Amino acid sequence: MYDTNIKKCIFATKLIIKYNKMKRVLSLLALVLLIFTACEKATEDNNKVSIKLTSTETVSVSSGSSMGFITYELLTPVEGATVEATADVDWIGGFDYKQMGKIMYKVDQNPLEEGRSGKITVTYNKSSFDVVINQGGNPAPTQKTITDFKLYGKYYGIQSGLYNYYLIFSDLGLDENNMYAVPDAHYYLVDLFLTETPEDMGHITIPVGTYDYDPTNSGFAGTFTETYSWYQINDAYGVASSANQISYESGKLIVEEGKVTLEVTLYFGDVKETHIVVYEGDYAFIDESNLQ
Repeated sequence: MYDTNIKKCIFATKLIIKYNKMKRVLSLLALVLLIFTACEKATEDNNKVSIKLTSTETVSVSSGSSMGFITYELLTPVEGATVEATADVDWIGGFDYKQMGKIMYKVDQNPLEEGRSGKITVTYNKSSFDVVINQGGNPAPTQKTITDFKLYGKYYGIQSGLYNYYLIFSDLGLDENNMYAVPDAHYYLVDLFLTETPEDMGHITIPVGTYDYDPTNSGFAGTFTETYSWYQINDAYGVASSANQISYESGKLIVEEGKVTLEVTLYFGDVKETHIVVYEGDYAFIDESNLQ
């Protein structure tokens, strides 16, 4: 369907044809100017900017996965036209247009040590704008080895068909109730499930072997689960906020004769660290299986 200015352009062209046929005395120059003006105006209207970015053109995000949004304004609504966003990289996506004037998007975690950049292009009718996403790098985790923590533990007996051992590595130990609630203490907790019952109930230890961290809580034997496994930092009252109960990203527990080693990776904000907690010596778990 033609707009008004295009109609003027066509109408003026028809006048020239009529002029040539009827040879009326009319300024050809005036007709040419009329045609030029109408056609130029029609072209300008057709190319008019229809959408405008109202949020920032450049966005910086951390190395972890995140959500973001772009805001825009429709300057010239066009019947049948839709807003569409595309990215030039595969780690930006998940576009959501549910809210008028806003486009939600998702940024995947950056597995690389160096930072990276991607571009989102938003189009509407014949107009478009770009938004650049700069994501920080994910440097190799710093490594921290701890050899001065003691090993404590509890044996809970049968839990979900497996034998449950609970390891507690700590600098300040347990309180009078055998809980990890000592003021200013640090704890590495491991909720381990095995098919083996303790060999000596009078001196409960962990069977020799290597056990993996299971962040999905699948319940596989020989794993320690995410639900009750974390690094904990207590305050002056012996309490840890949720922010100071930091889940492991990955990990394994290595049990040898006279030595137990916990290797875990975890995030402090955007900083990834590897902690290796080594305990050498004798230990025995508290038997709480009869309390279940």
